[in-house]
Amino acid sequence: MNFLKKQFDALIYLFIGPFTILYITPLFFRKLESNFFILPKYDLLVIIGVIFMNFGAVLAIICSLMMFINKYGSAIPFVKPTKLVNMGPYKLVRHPMMWALFFVLIGESLAYSSLFTVGWLVIWARFSSIYINNYEEPFLIRHFGQEYIDYTKKVPRWIPFTKPN
Repeated sequence: MNFLKKQFDALIYLFIGPFTILYITPLFFRKLESNFFILPKYDLLVIIGVIFMNFGAVLAIICSLMMFINKYGSAIPFVKPTKLVNMGPYKLVRHPMMWALFFVLIGESLAYSSLFTVGWLVIWARFSSIYINNYEEPFLIRHFGQEYIDYTKKVPRWIPFTKPN
């Protein structure tokens, strides 16, 4: 029964989390934007946008599979991790799942030529920063202790190949 509850919780999270962030809210902003102006769409931007969206989707799937296959926990924020993930994309940045969301939103902005979606991306990036700084990383430090502190000294929070912050 606990397994079914977790699966149900995962579906709820997927609807409220990524589906809302990546589909419902950008759609709302694009419809709102169409009341003011419509920018021309360029085939090259659509292609680049689709590439960004697919890259973001693949990155999210890779991160989720790493957690699932290695039994590290879940990509769902309210499921406690069982082990610190520090391989694959997690060797480049501490929050590759957020980057996956950013890539999809960048792709949507380009594919739909939407300045309002760019605005949503900026709002979401700022919210993500606040969430990571004030909730997620303090939680991970409490949960994993010195292991996570050592990880933060080796791996940058946001930008790959930069000095860890």
